[in-house]
Amino acid sequence: MTQRTIGHLRTVLLISGAMICHPFASYAQEKPEDSAATAEATSEVGEIVVTGSRLARSGVDMPTPVTVIGQDVIAQTGATQLSQVINDLPVVRADVSSTTAFVGGGGNGPGNNLINLRGLGAVRTLVLVDGFRYPATTFTGLFNTDLIPSSLVSSLDVVTGGASAAYGSDAVAGVVNIVLDHNLNGVRGSAQYGVTDEGDGQEQKYSVGIGHRFADDRIHVIGGLDYSDRRAVGNCYTRSWCAEEWGVMSNANSATNGLPALIISPDVRWSQNTPAGLIVSSKLTNAYGGQQVSDDGLTLLPFTFGQLYAPNNNQMIGGSRRGINPAAGAFDLLAPQTKLATYFRAEADVADSLQLWVDASYGETETTGTFAQLRSGNQNAAGTARSGPLNTGAITLSINNPFLPSTLVQQMQAQNMTTVNIGKSGDGLRVPIVDYDVKTYRIAGGVKGKIGNWDWDATYLHGQSKIDNVARNIINQTNFTNAVNAVNGTGANAGKIVCAINRTATVDPACQPLNLFGVGTASTAALNYVYGTATQNSKVTLDDVSFNIRGVPFSTWAGEVPIAVGAEYRVEKIAADVDAVSLTGAFVQNYSPLHGRSKVLEVYGEVSVPLLANVPLAESLEVNGAVRHARYKLASPEAPLGNSVGPARSSFNATTWKAGIVYKPLDWLRFRGTISRDFRAPNINELFVLPNTQNSAILDPQTNTSTQVATQTSGSPFLKPEIAHTKTVGFTIKPNGALRNFQLSVDYYNIKVTGYIAAVGGPTLVTQCFQGVQAACALVTRDANGVLTFIRNPQANANELQVAGTDVEIGYRNQIGGIGNLDIRVLATAYSKLKYVNGGSAVSGKCQNGTVTQQAFPSMPCYEISSRVTLKTGPVILGAQVRYIPRGKFGNIYVGPQDKGYSPTLSNSINNNRVPAITYVDVNGSFRVLERNKSYLEVFGSIKNAFDKRPPNAPANNIGTNANLYDVVGRIFRVGARFAY
Repeated sequence: MTQRTIGHLRTVLLISGAMICHPFASYAQEKPEDSAATAEATSEVGEIVVTGSRLARSGVDMPTPVTVIGQDVIAQTGATQLSQVINDLPVVRADVSSTTAFVGGGGNGPGNNLINLRGLGAVRTLVLVDGFRYPATTFTGLFNTDLIPSSLVSSLDVVTGGASAAYGSDAVAGVVNIVLDHNLNGVRGSAQYGVTDEGDGQEQKYSVGIGHRFADDRIHVIGGLDYSDRRAVGNCYTRSWCAEEWGVMSNANSATNGLPALIISPDVRWSQNTPAGLIVSSKLTNAYGGQQVSDDGLTLLPFTFGQLYAPNNNQMIGGSRRGINPAAGAFDLLAPQTKLATYFRAEADVADSLQLWVDASYGETETTGTFAQLRSGNQNAAGTARSGPLNTGAITLSINNPFLPSTLVQQMQAQNMTTVNIGKSGDGLRVPIVDYDVKTYRIAGGVKGKIGNWDWDATYLHGQSKIDNVARNIINQTNFTNAVNAVNGTGANAGKIVCAINRTATVDPACQPLNLFGVGTASTAALNYVYGTATQNSKVTLDDVSFNIRGVPFSTWAGEVPIAVGAEYRVEKIAADVDAVSLTGAFVQNYSPLHGRSKVLEVYGEVSVPLLANVPLAESLEVNGAVRHARYKLASPEAPLGNSVGPARSSFNATTWKAGIVYKPLDWLRFRGTISRDFRAPNINELFVLPNTQNSAILDPQTNTSTQVATQTSGSPFLKPEIAHTKTVGFTIKPNGALRNFQLSVDYYNIKVTGYIAAVGGPTLVTQCFQGVQAACALVTRDANGVLTFIRNPQANANELQVAGTDVEIGYRNQIGGIGNLDIRVLATAYSKLKYVNGGSAVSGKCQNGTVTQQAFPSMPCYEISSRVTLKTGPVILGAQVRYIPRGKFGNIYVGPQDKGYSPTLSNSINNNRVPAITYVDVNGSFRVLERNKSYLEVFGSIKNAFDKRPPNAPANNIGTNANLYDVVGRIFRVGARFAY
């Protein structure tokens, strides 16, 4: 542990000790009430329950599986964000990592923590709070789970099956429902501090929740607040495993040099640019060898090209300039962030059977990050500058450019050259920075009551999210082109170095000549002219009215028949405006405007019918059914229409249904199963976002080289809903006698999504065109030399995804002699199928542990296991969580020496197609310093990734591992104190 880390921990321990002097008052917390959208609260920790129903029934009687994360588990982890707890579940795949979230067109910004069940994509997981939707904090309709105060969270319920019939669109993979403690009475709070083993990523969090009853318990109010502040975790080079520069290197001559087409290797470095400038003209490199510009911009220094260097490939193995990768070193492994989350609720019993309630919440996140931008240097196979957007090709300068080092001019004259190609990374100019700020609020109110045997409720909610993207130091391509074309002035500008457009007279007074040679040599005036600020100011609003009624109208010979019916009307709007330069597409990375509205009317019904009860081999047998019909109307004043832009409208109907059965032959054995038809409506971003051009990494099968290609993405107003067919079947066991403290749940699932909405992806389109698919070729552009120059990649219903597997949950709790209470819980998910059909081509993402840059399809390990052991003895609680990720393939589309049919001459060959297994261990402990009745004060601590396991070598997204699956931060220490009274 570093001395800096020890200092931070010492400070926190002193703060925690001071909190012991806090005075106490009486404290009482009642048992959480049942909720139709959550599992039934139970005093038996870890009891396996099921939910996903609108019926007023215990969740344990429902056929859809659910995993419940209790308040105690959330507290034990010491996590500063709810998403950190959820993402450790085997059924969840972290969807957005700070290492992969760059500036660009809104979407799912780095300030959002999103939930992705089963790897189907976060847009197919519905997040609710107490069964209600919240205004989206992204353009894709998703809500940041960390904007709810953790001090008020009673449990996190994860429904792992199709639930569209119960909750509507987006619940294809399941539902994550954040259940709040409406019965809080008293005060509870916590303060904690954390830091990584490297001494960065310092985080502090303060949380408080308050509840009070008055007016003879007829009025109850609760409120909560969370505040957290996290510093940045350093870039790739702050971690030893990442500083080894593992990457995937393409080998253009695999057919002749005996090496595979792709090589995973350390020391993969940038071969086409340096911060001060690199000479990449083939004529000069052939004559004088590799040459780079000195930092003062005046001379040339040797530059050694590494293995597998090629003039049209931007990487090499070994060679000069270790540690200057302009992609890996450009961004933080974990971005800095501040977060505020507040919530207030008041309930009033105005009559014995009538209750009014109102709640309000406000939250905000502020996130800042750096990212790579200028990475010029790629050439075509002939060694001349490539055409295309700025950072896809080398920069061509005239011999008359007065900033050229004198030695370079002499060499050009000797070779009869009038122009030279140089590579330049933006590290030597200005570093781009993006600020991503989200502010969201929600106000809701409702009334609920009882008439005879019927319960009813009516709710209205309004919410709004304000999303501001500000990207500073973004290159304006037009201005850059003008500025780098520097000349010696004539006429009125004689004796000055000016832009070529101002050679003889000042045409553009703002244009200042830019010196690309060296680091820190460019003038402030030139940089101000070349760089600009891109902005995107957005507002997302939600208005929702719903009415539900539940009751038991009659009974059968086997028991009561509960039914539920309801209706919901929902209006969502997005208005995103961008800066004037982004509208013209002049920046290297431009924000896209988006304006659209969605109106949805839904009606549903659900019923559960008992068929048998208390007969031999059938303690109970029930069937459950639900149906929901939705009518969508969407519109935008400006939407992409092929190659044009104009107003667009879209409308469609969607009907979903679910049928389930629960059979309990014995009091310790229960079987359950469901089949359902679920749907996901296209969101406003997928329908209406205007074209946006970014550069993407493409491995071109025609030349077998990796390059950056301008890729235009856009929405499509012609999209239709995705349709999913879900099947689940399983059983739960809770034995009697000696094994009464043991519980087991096993569920098989199979989800098939057709009309899957996605952009096919630039790499896939290029590969399909290479294979002769003409529809793909219509979207791919090459120049006269066959070099990729442009790809159009719109959203489409062209794909299909099927995932199948088995979930297992084991629970055991027992008193261990005179030691204390032992609680063991094991969660596991195994994948038997993860098939993705992308533009007609089927690929498998099962057992794939690498997020390959060239793929558009999801991937998951073969299985994952997470186990938690907790021992409580007196005032002490000790716990550990062990997460195991088995070995898998780097990429299923590749063939390595471990695979059947391997040959280095194959176009998809790779030198190592295996990613080793890894086990993460987290430990935690707490000590109750004071306790009186329900009041207490305890200090706690936790260590995440206690053994500081380095991630396996699975390079992706410019770092040496798959950041969506493996821990890139390393060991984290957290300490703090919490109290209740």
